[in-house]
Amino acid sequence: MPTLGKLWAGRVYGTNTGNVFVELDSSGERVTGTVRLMDTQLGLTVYKVTGSFDGMLRLKGEPTQVRSGITAGILEITATLTPEGSLRGQWNSSIGTGGTFELYPHDVPPPPDQRAASAGAIPEQIFTSNVSLGSVRLYAKELWELVNFIRKDFIVGRPVVTYTLRGNEATKYFEDFQREAGTFGELRRIKINIQELEAHGINKVVTIGLNATGQNEIQVQGINESWVIGKAEAIARTLRPFERRLVTTYKKFGLTLNEFIFLAMIVALPSIESIWQRMAFATVAVILLSGLYWFHSKFIPNTVIYLSGKEPTVFQRAWPSILSWLSAVTASLAAAYFFYLLTRSTP
Repeated sequence: MPTLGKLWAGRVYGTNTGNVFVELDSSGERVTGTVRLMDTQLGLTVYKVTGSFDGMLRLKGEPTQVRSGITAGILEITATLTPEGSLRGQWNSSIGTGGTFELYPHDVPPPPDQRAASAGAIPEQIFTSNVSLGSVRLYAKELWELVNFIRKDFIVGRPVVTYTLRGNEATKYFEDFQREAGTFGELRRIKINIQELEAHGINKVVTIGLNATGQNEIQVQGINESWVIGKAEAIARTLRPFERRLVTTYKKFGLTLNEFIFLAMIVALPSIESIWQRMAFATVAVILLSGLYWFHSKFIPNTVIYLSGKEPTVFQRAWPSILSWLSAVTASLAAAYFFYLLTRSTP
């Protein structure tokens, strides 16, 4: 008979949806345990269950903890142990609710005979989705909301935060980081990571890296391709409102092909009399655009996270975009003035 693990975690579907964590103790065919269901709408319900396992798991139990104002009936569960080592089955209650569920082992790896069967049934593989972000400005409240969003699909995984403060790098659990964040002022580099075990002994992972002088990126990994792609895109949509568009454009593209085509057109402008003057103007324009890109890279950070308890002022929120616009306008005026110098004596 296959070995039944002690700790299981997974998802519940049907009239109720949410995360579920199950602790089972087995002696022969007899099974007892605890089922903890975190419903996405109704909160936590805890059941004490008893039953049997003879290749088919059958459990029945009553609720021992229910959110105030919520009615929970007697729970009945039937499930089979798949070749991959997970439990899949159906659930229903005495009040008419029901659905399906899937649980993955979180303590003992499957025995060798099950691992061999698993290898022949479904190949073990991992999917990765990377999404690049532009220049990002976040405040404490927005960062807390982001972390709470990424942890929704994790049952036992805890977010870990790595950050750089005054030249020193530190790594802490999110709860510890949050307690101390008010003393940090602002951060220019942070990485948030959360992971937990899935089937086949493979971890599902979400990593968000934000760096003032580097690349801002989301990376999601797991064995479920649709979840990986969907989670990465959902996190990206959550962060898009906090991107600074003009800064992002310069950071991401710099001098693009379109700009070079535009400069080539300028060289041929009939308003400039001499070909050497046209070349001089094109050279100055390239230098100005290169300088503008360097200025954005050097003085306008790709990421700033404000963690002080004070509500940010309008100027604090707007200064990166204002500085970016001013630098762009200054470069444009400088190019226009040089063009004027070259053409003012032209009849």
